[in-house]
Amino acid sequence: MKNSKLAPYLDTDRIVVSGEMSSQKRAFEILGELLSTGLEQIQDTQISMELQARERLGCTALGHGVAIPHCRIDNVTEIRSAIIKLDTGIEYDAPDNKPVDLIFALLVPQQANQEHLETLSELAKFLSNEENRVRLRDCQNAQALLDALMLDNNHQAA
Repeated sequence: MKNSKLAPYLDTDRIVVSGEMSSQKRAFEILGELLSTGLEQIQDTQISMELQARERLGCTALGHGVAIPHCRIDNVTEIRSAIIKLDTGIEYDAPDNKPVDLIFALLVPQQANQEHLETLSELAKFLSNEENRVRLRDCQNAQALLDALMLDNNHQAA
């Protein structure tokens, strides 16, 4: 994910490397808190509720322990991202019925249709690579996880 579309939307203040989380609802509450950091006009509870509402439209879990919850919000000027990495996965109604331990959330401006789709697509492609998932799961802190995201493991061998 070198020169990643995700890179400008993420920093270590919005990455949680945590051992346990009780539920998907609790994960959305934490993501609301992370994504609202520095946004005075948007409440964390609004983001959490929007993430939950989007999830009711269709599960955002990709399988392999990964989910990409996302929502659109008025008064946001650019895409923001937050990440939760868990030691123990949570029930998420994933298509492969496996618990989710890597959660990559996106908060998107209402009008950013193309950018939203491109970012989701790139992130899904990156997370579909088993080596990338292993590398992310091995991270012990937010900076290591951010650094791992910036490595390009999708290149072709010579």
